[in-house]
This record gives sequence, structure tokens and C-alpha cells, in this order.
Amino acid sequence: MQSPVETVASTSTDGRRERSVSTRRRILDATRRLTLSGKFDPTAKAIAGQAGITTRTLFRHFPDMETLHREIILDAQSYAQTVMDEPFPSDHRGDLHATDQGPVLLQMVIERRVRIYEYLLPLHASAISQRYRSSATEQAIRRNIRRRRKRLKEILPRAMASDTLLFESLDGILSIEFWISLRQDQQLSVARATQVLRYAVARMTGENHC
Repeated sequence: MQSPVETVASTSTDGRRERSVSTRRRILDATRRLTLSGKFDPTAKAIAGQAGITTRTLFRHFPDMETLHREIILDAQSYAQTVMDEPFPSDHRGDLHATDQGPVLLQMVIERRVRIYEYLLPLHASAISQRYRSSATEQAIRRNIRRRRKRLKEILPRAMASDTLLFESLDGILSIEFWISLRQDQQLSVARATQVLRYAVARMTGENHC
């Protein structure tokens, strides 16, 4: 059993840890907001101002901008991984290639990718992403692409998964590059871009309820 002094010390330590985690989260979120607003390579001063802290506090959590950028990349990858690995509902855990389940599961994939891509959108438009891609190994990038394609093939009805042209078309439509084109080049809202995505997939797969 802890003494009163030990309890106070433990509470104080937990409080500092929570504040530290909260501050780091604010810094990452501030960087994302700045990038989304068009500042594709925000300075430490701009990030600190957006997060409501001093640059000294920022560099206490991240010793340099390279470390901060690496953390932003890791945070984005972690989020994408978490969403991508969300389990399908229990009533869809049988044969994922079943024809009657394919369209339903495909809609789930669309919804999840919209969440992932919208979170990643500012990062992909930033100089941070360009620096990451130049330093990342080609093997790592290809591994992520293979995982994305494998996930899609798993939920498609067999007839669709085995149709090479259809699969490649769907993979292209459901890529982050297409989402960036809708959101940035065509200036569509999230709702409108999602509608376009569902429409394109519906036309390709012959469904009329996407």
C-alpha cells in the first residue's frame, strides 16, 4: 500500500505524463491543420503558435524539425494501419468472396479509405511527405501498396477479383492519388468526393445502390 507521499508523487508523475502526451498531440494536430490550410512546410514558430505553446516547449518535445516530421509520418501511418485493420462485422466474417457480401464489404472499404485519405491529405500535399518519400526505401513503399491491393482483393467477389482489368481499375479509383485529385485538383468537398467515388465504383461493378 502506498504512503500518502508516494501517492502524491505518483499522481504528480501521471499528471506530467498526461500533459506531455497532450502537448505532443497538440503539436501534431497543429502541424496537420497548418498543412491542410496550405502551409505545406510550416515553421516551428508557426506550429507553436497554432498549438498555443512556445517554440521552446515545442523543441522540448521534439529536439529538431526532422524528429517532428518523422513523428508526423509515424502518426499518420499508425492511424492508417488502425483503420485498415478494423475488423468486418461478425456477419461478414465468412466467405469474403461471396457475391452477396462483396458489395457490402466494398462499401466498408470505401468508407475506411475516405477516413484514411482525408487524414493523410495534408501530409501528402506537404514538403514533409516529399522528404519522406525520398528517404523511404522503395521496398517499404511497394510493401504498403501490396498490402492495400491484397486487402481489396480479399473482399471482392471472386469474379471481380479475377477480372484483371476490373481489379486494376478499382484499385486505381480507390487509391489516395485519385482522392487527392478529387479534393485538391477538382476542389470537391469530402461529401461530394465520396459521392463521386461511390458512383465510380458502382458503375464499374454494376451495382446501382452505392
